[in-house]
Amino acid sequence: MKKMKKLAILCAIAFSSVCLLPSCSDDEDDDVMMTNQEFVTKASSSNSFEVMSGGLATQKGMNPLVTTFGAHMVADHTTASQELATLSQKKGWTISPNLLKPHQDNYNMLTPLTGAAFDKKFAELMVLSHEEAVSLFRSASASNGVPDADLRSWAAGKLPKLEQHLKEAKDLNAAVK
Repeated sequence: MKKMKKLAILCAIAFSSVCLLPSCSDDEDDDVMMTNQEFVTKASSSNSFEVMSGGLATQKGMNPLVTTFGAHMVADHTTASQELATLSQKKGWTISPNLLKPHQDNYNMLTPLTGAAFDKKFAELMVLSHEEAVSLFRSASASNGVPDADLRSWAAGKLPKLEQHLKEAKDLNAAVK
């Protein structure tokens, strides 16, 4: 019986130690949702996907609403990409020239399509992509989003435009269905 009590106490101590250790850390960035580099990587891939897909829409879109939205994506996301590149260079973060796999997969879905099939898939992907971007930027700009204040502020500054893009993408999606 004494051995069982000792074992139970040891287990309780071990369990509480494991649960409490993370909160004793001196690392101030433990409570952030993502690292600066993680956000930069995701945001730059998202921007590149929007630019590349928008370029396809300007060339392949059958519906004038699609071509106009595509041009809008190229302009706005090129500007955002340039701003992020400048901030990243200043801070020492890396921007990959490659899309992340989900963005590359979506782009690969679009490239072979033409006509109405392209328009529908483009509009659908613009909604999904902007939902993801709004979520990413909202998370990054939160008080516990990313550690760097300049990056957090940049993400917060982009949110209204991304939310507007999402609304426009939903309208476009409804129009081409």
